[in-house]
Amino acid sequence: MPRYRAVWDDQCEKIQEPMKEVNTLALDGRLLKIFMAVYEFQSVSEAARHLGTSQSAVSHSLNRLRDCIGDPLFVKDGRNIISSPAATALAPKIAGILAELEGLALAGQYDPRRDTGQFTIATNVTELLLSLTALKQRISEEAPNVRLRFIELGGASNALDYLASGKADLAITAGVGRYPLELGVMRLYEDVLCCFFDRDQTPAPMTATAYSALGHATLDFGKNQMSIVDRALESLGLSRTIRLSAANSYALAKLMQGTAYVATLPSRLKDTAFEGFAHSVPPLSLPKVSYDMVWHRREAQSPRHVWLRDRLRASMTD
Repeated sequence: MPRYRAVWDDQCEKIQEPMKEVNTLALDGRLLKIFMAVYEFQSVSEAARHLGTSQSAVSHSLNRLRDCIGDPLFVKDGRNIISSPAATALAPKIAGILAELEGLALAGQYDPRRDTGQFTIATNVTELLLSLTALKQRISEEAPNVRLRFIELGGASNALDYLASGKADLAITAGVGRYPLELGVMRLYEDVLCCFFDRDQTPAPMTATAYSALGHATLDFGKNQMSIVDRALESLGLSRTIRLSAANSYALAKLMQGTAYVATLPSRLKDTAFEGFAHSVPPLSLPKVSYDMVWHRREAQSPRHVWLRDRLRASMTD
């Protein structure tokens, strides 16, 4: 009990920073879970559905929180709601409190069959679809009452926000070199890059010059940085023209059908999004791409999160 009290007092002091006279004695874990659900979904009805309770119960709890914290937290914007600046500041701290409390509650052996919660994984790595399907099957067998949820990660730089705020338990992303110190990282696998193209529209590019002259299709997650393909071409005094881009591998493959474009992507996509496309080795030297599993360090010792990370790692070899 003293450790519980210390964790609670320490985190509640942090909560008070943007507020005045926060009534911490009136806060409890259920109120904080409701806050995080409303914050994540930006909807009282969706939060209620996710938590398995009524909208009126969620609204009543929000009113209690508003009284405790002295801030509206969520305000109406037409038919939707948006987070107040105070709610946005509180979200990562409240996620930290809940993670600490969860770690205390699960200090003993984790029993996946008694778990009725949710695991959320942020990723846009569609070449991992087969492995993620294996993960889903493994979790459904070992933790049959757990909900497994996948959300779009976007750029790798979004990982810290998703994990720090509690929007996701894990992220799977292309390796980015150095990660923020708040994140733990494990290398999942490496892959080689491959040229995908419609064989009815264009042959495989046999030289770097022929390759650079083609129209190119790429994945675009909003990152404004030079890709490894562009760096390799630049070293040869060449460049390429991007004719098509999309944020999803399946969308990109669909849009590429019937064109003479080439996409240079991880080879595993030949078994998922780019199944049916011709593929060949790029006619220039390109490094391998790596993919990492990333989590917030506050979850490093949580038995529940250790279990999830072990299952994901095992699913990569299924």
